[in-house]
Amino acid sequence: MEIQYTLPNLTSTLQIIGCHIGEFPPQWSFPRHHHYLFELLYCKEGEIKQTIGEHSFPFRSGDWLLIKSGITHASENSHAANYSFLNLHFDLDDPIIRARLCNDDYILINKEEAAALSLSTHISAMEGAILSNNREETLEGDKALNRLIIQSHTLAIISEFIKFRDRTIDVVPAWGESTSNSSVAETELAHAIEQKLREGNHMKIAEVADALGISRGHCTHLFTKVYGQSPRQYMSNLVLNQAKHLLVHSTYTMEELAEQLGFQSASHFSRQFRRWTGMPPSAFRPKYVRSARRKEE
Repeated sequence: MEIQYTLPNLTSTLQIIGCHIGEFPPQWSFPRHHHYLFELLYCKEGEIKQTIGEHSFPFRSGDWLLIKSGITHASENSHAANYSFLNLHFDLDDPIIRARLCNDDYILINKEEAAALSLSTHISAMEGAILSNNREETLEGDKALNRLIIQSHTLAIISEFIKFRDRTIDVVPAWGESTSNSSVAETELAHAIEQKLREGNHMKIAEVADALGISRGHCTHLFTKVYGQSPRQYMSNLVLNQAKHLLVHSTYTMEELAEQLGFQSASHFSRQFRRWTGMPPSAFRPKYVRSARRKEE
């Protein structure tokens, strides 16, 4: 058999927090706030005023909005009708996708523009999955499938936003080129930081900064500006992906895994993995790997 095409191993992680469908009455408002997650909003009915940074604009029925992590924003319903919506916060650890999502403080797709995209298909599937998960009679196996549906359609929506932005700007920056928010020099230095973090065998942030001749504070600020996450968050995601890969594709003991990943002990690794994923590493490891490990012993 001749293999003509291959796909690199995929180990990136999507985190979804606070995915819900809701409705707020007239005179409802939410004050200025920010968080270190991206926010995705769809206006089902009604109209509110969205304020992002220093910009205010109407957010109407059928509109879509993606807000960059770390950006202050506020909402106000000064109209007579209720405002109903779908909202979720997400994070992902693919550095290239994160950098593209961080080109702008927000991306707004109005109803007319959304009609030319596949967003309506995705929102229908997500709504169905969310509603199904909230029914008492839904089986746990079906709830797990619904979570997978929500994740897959969230990724598809993110892709639609990126492609929409690429079509609506004059020149699409190639990976490695400057964006409207970062100069060429800043982007190149951020990439150098990322390379040292990836290849530095558990280098500390201060060590990376020293190697590049910059302060730790400048290192953190610049990396966060370009990638939309701090170097520490990036390293945590990198180690998590390495851990997942080794749990699936190796028969290392937990002690060996901890040593490979730079943890002080197996218990330290296990606690951190549980903090990241909500489950112990032994539960994440597939049964066939556990069986192979027992045979070796």
